[in-house]
Amino acid sequence: MPDPESTTRRLLDDVAAYIAPLPGPVGRSTPVPRLTVWASTRATLPTSAIFEPMFYTVARGTKILTMGANRFELLAGACAVSSFGLPYSHQLAGGTTELPYVGVSLHLDIGMLTRVMLDMPKRDDRWTCAIAAGDLNGSLGEAFARLVGLLNSPDDIGMLAPHYEAELYYRLLQSPMGDTLRQIGQRNARFQQLKAAADWLAANHSKPVIIPDLAASAGMSVTSFHRHFKAVTGYSPLAFQRHMRLLEARKLLAAGSASVSRVAYEVGYVSPSQFSREYKSMFGSSPIADLQR
Repeated sequence: MPDPESTTRRLLDDVAAYIAPLPGPVGRSTPVPRLTVWASTRATLPTSAIFEPMFYTVARGTKILTMGANRFELLAGACAVSSFGLPYSHQLAGGTTELPYVGVSLHLDIGMLTRVMLDMPKRDDRWTCAIAAGDLNGSLGEAFARLVGLLNSPDDIGMLAPHYEAELYYRLLQSPMGDTLRQIGQRNARFQQLKAAADWLAANHSKPVIIPDLAASAGMSVTSFHRHFKAVTGYSPLAFQRHMRLLEARKLLAAGSASVSRVAYEVGYVSPSQFSREYKSMFGSSPIADLQR
């Protein structure tokens, strides 16, 4: 069976045409649906974003993911999956002009993943974090390499990509990361209630949060809600909402919104000075500096 090192060499050969020699990180879409190649010729500072449901692997360099209390250091040959969108920060290391950092991501097809799950023997739902990491070895690495390898035969993508992607999901579900991935389609009531709470916080980031009401909507006590929410997402509910607010604020500033104060109020802050402090703490630069850029 192929080991992570041989698999990463194969991936690097297959994505060579999509590696942009830029400071980065730069993502380039490919003809394979939802498959993106990421590259950077330099290390990066921690950058905040949303980790959507996806599969991600590092082919060269190092990627550090931090989600609240959870930290993953992905070296070449490592991979990670997420079962729903989570705020996180990522940092790249090991990229040079001669040997750029290279990562490959696949946004998950939820419908296909659910169909694969239904065709597999049923397993008891397990309580686990919404992100998991592992190694790109054995049958899992081979399945992903076959999917990426279609970049060398574009005429085969339409016919073979769905089959190779379904096989990848099958191998992922069989792997130690499978419990996290099964959360997407499982009927575990407690997990679904926590996911609904996280989705509400993301969609209503500008609204005040009354934790007892949110806990009650999830059918839990406040103490139980806090403990389980953090176990799944890595964040307390208020920290989760704060991250979503600040990510939305950065989008508004990038779009050239009128003023920092207006953005602060729009995303739910009552104090522009508190907004500026928390924004700088999260992104490393002040909101006024980002607005001016």
